[in-house]
Parts: sequence; structure tokens; C-alpha cells
Amino acid sequence: MLFDSLDKIKRNSIMSAIILIALGAVILICPVTHVELLTLVLGYALAVVALVMMFNFASSNKSIMDYLKFFGALFVGIIGVCVLVFKNDIMTVLAWLFGFFLIFDGARTLFHSFTYARRSQRKGWWVLTILSILLIVAGIGVFANPWWDTPDKLMKVIGATILFASFVSVIRLIWTWPVKKVKGENNGK
Repeated sequence: MLFDSLDKIKRNSIMSAIILIALGAVILICPVTHVELLTLVLGYALAVVALVMMFNFASSNKSIMDYLKFFGALFVGIIGVCVLVFKNDIMTVLAWLFGFFLIFDGARTLFHSFTYARRSQRKGWWVLTILSILLIVAGIGVFANPWWDTPDKLMKVIGATILFASFVSVIRLIWTWPVKKVKGENNGK
């Protein structure tokens, strides 16, 4: 059971790291003139992802986890629609969207650091805890939006924090995987 959960985390961490690296690079490279197009693509992508998640719910076993995924799909769909509808205030929507994403990813990483990384008996597992707290702080910083008021500055901050989130995702992958013990080895106690 534990290794099944860890395999899922491993696959999710690899995919999220790849997606976050690509997204962070695109956001950092994207010129200010294409910000509106990038946000429209983001809005439509979120709406399509939400629809696919809802269709998956229709063909699922209807367990409690499937219902949670369905409500997650509704939330993603609402965010996608908000991005499309409030495109005039898109910088505020983007700050909220990526701020909440970073806070959620930081909380998930914090949970994984205590649930899996500490139990994997790796030295320095607490580094993942510190990085997850930094992710949450970065999310609050993007969400609060105190220092950047131009679209160019905000896109650079979002791109940099997304690249940081991908780095933390890779670290989470490394630290949550348990170390195989050699027979006869002491537990480190």
C-alpha cells in the first residue's frame, strides 16, 4: 500500500516537474505583448482539463476520492472560466491563480515531507519541509502582489516562482522515495 502511494507520488512529481519547468520557461520568455494570448490559452486549457476530469468522473466507480476529484475539477473549471471572463483584470486573476497554486503545492509538499520523507530515513529530510514553507511564502507573496504592478514584473515573478516550484517537486521526488536497507543494518537509532 505504501509503495503504491509512493509510485503515484513519483509519477505525479515527475509530471508536475516537467510541466512546471515548461510553464515557468514559457512565462519567463514570453514578451509582454503576448501576455493576453498566454492567459487566454491558460483559461481554455484549464477549462478543457476540467471537462476531461469531469468525464473521468462519469466513468469512475464513484468512490469518495472520485467525488473529491470531481470537486477539484469544478474548482479548476471555475478558475478557467474566471481567467476567460475577467481578461481585463487578468493580472489580478493570474496573481490569485498562481498564488493559490503555489500555496497548495507547498502544503502538499509539506504533507509529503512529514508523511513520506521523514519515514524514508534519509538524512536531511527537513530540507523538503523548509522548501515547502518557502513555496507557501512565495505563493502568499504572489497572491498579495505587494511590489510588482506591471504585467512584465508580475510575469517574471510568476515564472521564477513556478521554476522554484518545479525544483521543489524534483526534491520531493528524491526525498520521498525510501532507501533500501542492507540486511543487518542498524535502523540509525
